[in-house]
Amino acid sequence: MKKELRNSDDEVYFTVEVDRKNGWLKGCWYGAVSIEQVKSAVLLYVETLQRTPYSKILNDARSYTGSFLDANEWLERVCFPPAVQAGLTCLASLVPEDHEGRLATKDLGKRAYGNFKVQIYDDEEEAIEWLKGCR
Repeated sequence: MKKELRNSDDEVYFTVEVDRKNGWLKGCWYGAVSIEQVKSAVLLYVETLQRTPYSKILNDARSYTGSFLDANEWLERVCFPPAVQAGLTCLASLVPEDHEGRLATKDLGKRAYGNFKVQIYDDEEEAIEWLKGCR
């Protein structure tokens, strides 16, 4: 099951799919994404968490450009409660070291503290290993 979100130019900017083999959701971001698109994508994450038995997310933002820092307060207020209620425990985010979205992801991790675990990686294998062991 793979779901896509498209922008007004009909270009895919976000996909989410169930990775049954590993037991988590995998989301991928593409190109420049607006704050409203970030909100739509995270709501899709929440919806998918609610409909599946999975509690972990591998978030691949390596092809994403921009920052979602301005959305973090909204994400914390609106999305964290239903995501945690749906069982979210661990989020591994793939963000390149020099990417401007890294600061936003670090901020998101601070906001998530006490609700679920967030780790940032630039290496996919390291992210997968952490996610496999995360409880």
